[in-house]
Amino acid sequence: MALLAKRKFVEAHLSLKSDDSVESDLLINHIFEPEFHQDIYKKPIDDALGTTGAFCLSDLSKIKRLPNRGLQPKYIDDENDLDSLIYIGMLDKFGVEKTSIDTSNVCALKSVSVRSGYVDFGGARSVSADFYKKNSKRAGVEKNDLLINSTGDGTIGRVAVYNSRHPAIVDGHITIVSFKDDILPWYVAAYLLSQKGQRQIYRYINGSSGQVEIYPQDIERLWIPGNDPKKIKERGL
Repeated sequence: MALLAKRKFVEAHLSLKSDDSVESDLLINHIFEPEFHQDIYKKPIDDALGTTGAFCLSDLSKIKRLPNRGLQPKYIDDENDLDSLIYIGMLDKFGVEKTSIDTSNVCALKSVSVRSGYVDFGGARSVSADFYKKNSKRAGVEKNDLLINSTGDGTIGRVAVYNSRHPAIVDGHITIVSFKDDILPWYVAAYLLSQKGQRQIYRYINGSSGQVEIYPQDIERLWIPGNDPKKIKERGL
């Protein structure tokens, strides 16, 4: 049952991204989903804003580029043939890591791979080196990139830091946030996995009947509380 929340009409305004072809009147949306206005989802943002050094995930002094989703990979392995799965960085049954000498294939991650706090390579697949090269600017991930599951009941809101050296690409259900400081993604992940962080994410979820989404432009609106740099490093590590 939704909690009652009363807000001024102007507080239901939410600016939207656009290009030059969109009329200015269409750049503001009115948000009437109850979760957007309820105090338990709104208060974490107010609390973060009340800290010194707070920043949002659109702050280009902190991130390399604005958050973006990956894309649907063109898999090169056969899902029904486990022996066809191989990619650089993959561990074989003996625990030996595959290198570029063994294959040129690249790891491809689906939303099932992004768990709460870690990346599970058990469900990873592979794409060709050509596909990766063509699409790595948009969907490629590197060590210390923050990954956020952005679609689906049960998976949406899961957060992990990509902590591997080998290259990878992610599908369109995952949003990538790349930071300039390698410590920050760990700090941000720890916050987003907390109750307050999850409530911020939940505030911006759209959709119903299992088809839920949080779009990159809404991930940009998430606020991360500031903290003493030494404590950020400690928590990040």
